[in-house]
Amino acid sequence: MGTAPSTPKRLIHVFIASPGDLAEERRAFKETIDELNKGFGRGANVEFVPLGWEDALALVGRRSQSVINQDVDTCDAFILVMWRRWGQEAPDAAPYSSYTEEEFYRALRLFENAGRPEIFVFFKHIDPGQMADPGPQLTKILEFRKKLESTRQVLYRGFKTIEEFRNEIDTHLVAFATGRVPTPGGMTRVPLLPDSVALEVEKHKGDAQRAVNEIEKLKAEMQRLMEEAERARAEAKSALARAEAAENVTEAKAARRSVELAEQAARAALEGNVEEARQDFAKALDGTTNLRVLGLGAEFFARIGEHDEAERLARRRLAICGPDAETADTAEAYSALADIICGRPGDLSQAEEMYRKALGIAELLKDPERMSIEYTNLGILFELRGELEQSEEMHRKAMVLDEALGDKYALARDYSNLGTIYRKRKEFDNSEGVLKKALELDEGLGLESYVATDYLSLGALEVNRGELDKAEELLRKSLEVSLRGNLKQFSGRAYEALGVVALRQSQPDKARELMRQAEAIYRQLSMSKDRDRCASLIARLDRPQTQ
Repeated sequence: MGTAPSTPKRLIHVFIASPGDLAEERRAFKETIDELNKGFGRGANVEFVPLGWEDALALVGRRSQSVINQDVDTCDAFILVMWRRWGQEAPDAAPYSSYTEEEFYRALRLFENAGRPEIFVFFKHIDPGQMADPGPQLTKILEFRKKLESTRQVLYRGFKTIEEFRNEIDTHLVAFATGRVPTPGGMTRVPLLPDSVALEVEKHKGDAQRAVNEIEKLKAEMQRLMEEAERARAEAKSALARAEAAENVTEAKAARRSVELAEQAARAALEGNVEEARQDFAKALDGTTNLRVLGLGAEFFARIGEHDEAERLARRRLAICGPDAETADTAEAYSALADIICGRPGDLSQAEEMYRKALGIAELLKDPERMSIEYTNLGILFELRGELEQSEEMHRKAMVLDEALGDKYALARDYSNLGTIYRKRKEFDNSEGVLKKALELDEGLGLESYVATDYLSLGALEVNRGELDKAEELLRKSLEVSLRGNLKQFSGRAYEALGVVALRQSQPDKARELMRQAEAIYRQLSMSKDRDRCASLIARLDRPQTQ
């Protein structure tokens, strides 16, 4: 009896383009391809074929761009990796200024005309300090990043380490081989922001607007300082006094420039232009001692996931305020630094100590707003540690102050926080009561992102109760608010939660479709953990059909 012929392997040609400062990454790319072929490739009957300038060199004995371009023309997936260098000058490749740029745009033209190759772009992390004074090569990289973001034509991501780069290559090539990469035919193509730049734009529009408002106040303050410095210089009598006055004018001008750049960055963040905001903030923060600019910069970098830079700025701000000073600025600096520390996994004792220092200063200054903020911060910290009794105590202390202040926004957050605690303690009726109060306040204030969150929380509560029909109704309301406000992150949350409900209702096809919608949104926003969680569930739902 003869043996049935085996199915030929599907070949996927993958071209990598990069300047000369990424030799280690190119080696890692080849090694990752080899590992994929030994593991995933065998199971899926797929073989990835790596292409790049090294292969052209082996064929012709010299670097021939024409041979390389043939590889670009025939590849199925095109990977561009960039860091600080733009690439080798290309006098014979006008209008392109480097061979790497020529390769990218050649692949892009092919994709636009023929729908292939699929293009992935990866940027190695650049410290904000380097962006403040980038030089000609890095300037071109930064401008290219902004262009990708503004045109929204190509998916791109970021990485810091070789291991992260390997994981990105592995994830994207597996997604490509299994047909799970978003395409223009299925959705609007937008840039996948780097994990380190995973700004949840919709969630933080309020924060970005607050930053813009804060900077308007700063601009007025800087103008006043400029006018005072100019008057002092005009009135200076002696040579020494004139020199001191001139120095004050120079400092005031530098401070005003810093504020202008921060304003530019805040407005870019408000519009969702994360890369532009990141670069503008890097320039605004270079050498500044302005506490507000430092604070806004630290908040921005924390929100986009660059916690090292956020913590550095927050500690710089605290040092300028004076860590032993008993002032409102020092209290705020301690609190902001603790927020950043809480955003990282690990021991929260240092954050608790800082929140308590901020609270102590607020009590000394008899500042009820700051006291409420710190009670809320401590309540959230205790909840993270599972210390629910202490958490409730802190939130109730905050509520007493917020009621006295008549702060409806803060009260809504108090009710929402208590709702989470009660749900975790399975006190479902209490949880429902306070969550409905939060929803009523948020609807009255017109805060759509919080309204969407309130409905999500109420839906999760009904899931815990086992009331799946009620849960679906509430989650649909969250989805409706999110879609109406173009709040993509919350749309993703609602789709995912509805998928879980459908799964519990024994409707796998419905669950799969909802999860795919959630995964697509998470992929757009580069919310990698959420994306992977949905992908894992979808794979489990698909498995019985493929066996």
